[in-house]
Amino acid sequence: MQAFASKHPVIFGLALFIVSIVACIPFMFALQAIGFPAEAAGAFSRLAVGVIIAIVFRSRIPWGNSFKGFVIALPAFLFAVWNIVYNLAGGCEITTTSGGIIGAIVLGLAPAVFEELIFRGAAIDALRSSGANDMLTLIVSALLFAAVHLTNAVGMDLVSVLVQVLYSVSVGLILGAVYILSGDILTVILAHASIDIASQLFLTHPETTSVPFLIAFIVLIVAEGAYAVWMVGKNGNNDTSQSMPVE
Repeated sequence: MQAFASKHPVIFGLALFIVSIVACIPFMFALQAIGFPAEAAGAFSRLAVGVIIAIVFRSRIPWGNSFKGFVIALPAFLFAVWNIVYNLAGGCEITTTSGGIIGAIVLGLAPAVFEELIFRGAAIDALRSSGANDMLTLIVSALLFAAVHLTNAVGMDLVSVLVQVLYSVSVGLILGAVYILSGDILTVILAHASIDIASQLFLTHPETTSVPFLIAFIVLIVAEGAYAVWMVGKNGNNDTSQSMPVE
């Protein structure tokens, strides 16, 4: 598997995601069969598969670097702050029950564990093993992350689709930069989880977005992406003469 991942990192990343999604299905059905609600069953199934991924790739993901990248990851937490401010400004109600808070944590943590182990852990390891330099690794991993999130844009208008794509790329860039520069998968998972939990805490979400909020969000997206590229460009290994083609 490692030889294939090194030779075809992009195909490997997409294949790993698809296989992992399929692997969630039996866990999800089993949990629903014993009474779990569909949403909770889906979350716990992704956590279970995430644990399996962590075990399979335990020698390829540097768990010993826990929280070494926390400082450079701080800008990523602004996405969580944005989710809170945006929903509060839209008059959305935040959950106050212990069950609602625990549910928000589980629903936010599950995709963070699942996706970060795939797109930052395994995929970035495969890209590096292929000979890709840090900048190419950052960009390709972010595009892979954004590609699998295009389903979130189904039914949206063109502007919303473009914003969704930019948002996914920006999140992929900032989380990828943190992992590339620090090897700190736990901080990356924490940052991703904070973004999703901040959204899950609200019982409803604004149906429309005002132009000022849209502009502010685009500025945030661009700034986060630029920060990620700058950090990797300043500190990473970006000698293009030493990089190999990524397939």
